[in-house]
Amino acid sequence: MVQTEVSKLNQRELRKLILSIKASTGQLSLLLAICDDRNLQAELIDAYETALQQRGITPYQTRLDWKQPSLRATLTHLIDSQPALQDEAPAVITVLGATDLIGVRLTEEKSEQERFFFSLQWTRESLRAFHFPIVIWLSDTVATRLVQQAPDFWSWRSGVFEFEREAKGQVLKAEAAVGKGSALRGSLSYGDNEDSRPLSVDEIQQQIDELEKQDSQSSLLVTLYSDLGKAHERQYNHEAALGTYEQALYLAEIHKDRAMQAVLLQNLGNVLDDCGRYLQAINFYEQSLAIWVEISDRHGEARALNSLGNACCLLSQYERAIALHEQSLVITRELGDRKGEAKSLNSLGIAYSLLSQYERTISLHEQSLAIARDLGDRHGEAHALNNLGIAYFSLSQYERAIALHEQSLAIVRDLGNRHGEAHALNNLGNAYYSLSQYEQALSFYKQSLAIEREISDRNGEADSLYNMARALIRLNRRFEAKQRFEQALIIYEDLKLAHKIEQCKDAIATCNQIIPT
Repeated sequence: MVQTEVSKLNQRELRKLILSIKASTGQLSLLLAICDDRNLQAELIDAYETALQQRGITPYQTRLDWKQPSLRATLTHLIDSQPALQDEAPAVITVLGATDLIGVRLTEEKSEQERFFFSLQWTRESLRAFHFPIVIWLSDTVATRLVQQAPDFWSWRSGVFEFEREAKGQVLKAEAAVGKGSALRGSLSYGDNEDSRPLSVDEIQQQIDELEKQDSQSSLLVTLYSDLGKAHERQYNHEAALGTYEQALYLAEIHKDRAMQAVLLQNLGNVLDDCGRYLQAINFYEQSLAIWVEISDRHGEARALNSLGNACCLLSQYERAIALHEQSLVITRELGDRKGEAKSLNSLGIAYSLLSQYERTISLHEQSLAIARDLGDRHGEAHALNNLGIAYFSLSQYERAIALHEQSLAIVRDLGNRHGEAHALNNLGNAYYSLSQYEQALSFYKQSLAIEREISDRNGEADSLYNMARALIRLNRRFEAKQRFEQALIIYEDLKLAHKIEQCKDAIATCNQIIPT
């Protein structure tokens, strides 16, 4: 991972956190750590876990399930799965996932955050059975809401530790840390924002405020709120994007604007897809598709079919994904929509690659690449190059794969496409790994991981962690490898990616066999 030099304030907070954990070993202690920087958070966790291991305190990590965001249930599940914890040996439990809970209600009566806060408010007595220090990581926003919505729990805390965002590109020197294939990433989420200079959040909000003063019932507000949601998406502020799209959807329903309802439902699906909530995303894509069909908008229908297919692919529903992409391809060709055709070809190619039909995959991606270059579509060109690289990698043509991924990386960096950059870096790491150049591979995985944490791409984060672990094993850094596998497993379980969960569990079991006790 890209490391950062811990500031004096963060050094002090880290030392205080370690001392608090040591002082409360063998008893319940609720320690709240607040940090908005995922990369810094990961480094701080590594730092205190390493320091505590040296003192005989075993670290464990677990993650809240967004479907049942209960601290008590999460801890109970961890203890049931870890016999050593049942013996009450010295341990510390790190709880992740609170920052990823969505604060927007969407189709539920309560949002994920509200369900979490409600469970915390009534959890005091039930937590007394856990005789461990528990470190719960929160973002500043979630911590603020916790104070407001779970005041009883907040008052019961043992300590609060606030960490400030660090400057990039420096090196971690935490005093406490003394001595210290999986998944080939496609580019399903490549953006195609081609605005030369899109309006900022503040600029759009100003337009909304002015229009609401003049005409609070204006139908133009639907479009402005939609644009505001897009602006939040560009900043990877998923929760704000969801809330804004919900507001826009409400207004579109008032104005009976069916087309905008379909657009906004698809946008909600896209954000949930980026959050790794594929089942929820599918629900919104299906609603969007139904409206496009109802109003006979073939362009919208093709886009919704493609998005629905991508989400199905991420859930390993490959046959359904292929059928959806083929429907999308037929429509785009009938409409003469060459850009849409290229996207459908690319998506279809990804689905076939996951079924190991590589020759067919290459043909589809080459067709997509030709169209993108003919149209001057650099986003589409990078997308096709990346996916061609994956196909040639699968055929063990690693040098050719590297050349394609390097071309893709150059384009996405020029375009400022962070998702695409992370995918290209991860795929370069896979190619160098297969050439037994493990240090080089590890360097690419670390770069990819830093970006994925920055933009909250949780599926990508887990894949990079998994791939880092594979490289670390080859470099005989086996204990570090096990830690990365365990971090990846927590995310895969949260995303309900069954095939990756099993793959990760097998890797951890292998690590347990080769690491000396």
